Amino acid sequence: MELDSKDLALIDALQQNASQRLEDLARMVRLAPSSVHDRLRRLERDAIIKRWTIDVDSPALGLGVLAFVGIRASRPCSELLEGLRSLACIEECHSVAGDLSLILKVRVASTAALLELSERLHQIPGIEQTDTTIVLKTQIDRPISLKSKAAA
Repeated sequence: MELDSKDLALIDALQQNASQRLEDLARMVRLAPSSVHDRLRRLERDAIIKRWTIDVDSPALGLGVLAFVGIRASRPCSELLEGLRSLACIEECHSVAGDLSLILKVRVASTAALLELSERLHQIPGIEQTDTTIVLKTQIDRPISLKSKAAA
């Protein structure tokens, strides 16, 4: 699907604040609200917009420990997924090249909960070793930049 500058502007604006009204978005890209609505539905249908969501303050919800867990496995990643999907604290799971098989982004309440997660991971057949890095502070957290694509 070919995206034009209006599509990119809409995506960029929604990444900053997905609760904007159609009328405000329409004014920004100089289109009728109905045209903006049609574009947004097309972007959804074509899976450019995957979901509508919110950002939450994880520590305020009692999930103050963010960590990345590297996994070395003796089995293919696809064979580990069922066991990993059962762990709700895993936010993301990425197959990677290099010494690791997978990298997990996890969020838990405490370091004790992180230790418990590590022990549960080692119970999954095929997980041989984990390497955990605790995030002290997130320095940059931003949506995908569309500036270079818009300039093209």
